[in-house]
Amino acid sequence: MRSKFAIAGHPVHPMLVSIPVGLLAWALVSDIVYLAQDRDKMWYDISFWTGIAAIVSGLVAALPGLGDFFTVAMKTDARRIGLAHMILNIAVIALFFVAMLLMLDDGALDGGRLASVVILHAAGVGLVLLSGWLGGEMVFRHHMAVVPDDGEIEGKEHLRHERGHVMSPR
Repeated sequence: MRSKFAIAGHPVHPMLVSIPVGLLAWALVSDIVYLAQDRDKMWYDISFWTGIAAIVSGLVAALPGLGDFFTVAMKTDARRIGLAHMILNIAVIALFFVAMLLMLDDGALDGGRLASVVILHAAGVGLVLLSGWLGGEMVFRHHMAVVPDDGEIEGKEHLRHERGHVMSPR
């Protein structure tokens, strides 16, 4: 089923998600380098600002994703997977937001707050991996935001979504 939020036929949400995913991972890598490099503050700052960029870009990527979510028929497997995908992504943003609050004004340079930040970042990256897998399930198994090569297949997919039938996994 084609995405309603597309540019020249290309769905916007999948185009944008690679930015926050990369930033989330880089924030965690920066934490690890900070710990490994005798707490070189440059890496702390990189993690802090990368986390903020991940939050902002994640919220931007969420907008067309939310739009796509509301175009999926109720009571379908794709809708349930989309809801789980969205909840996981909200949790990731929340984890990184709490980490950012802990890091404000160099508040987590060492000790328990630093450990909390690293754990929050690691948990966020783990959840975004699971969320990405669910996003792949929607695209590859349920044909969400896919442009079919065949108009007849596209029509059948569109009817299936309009009627709210549970979609088969294959």
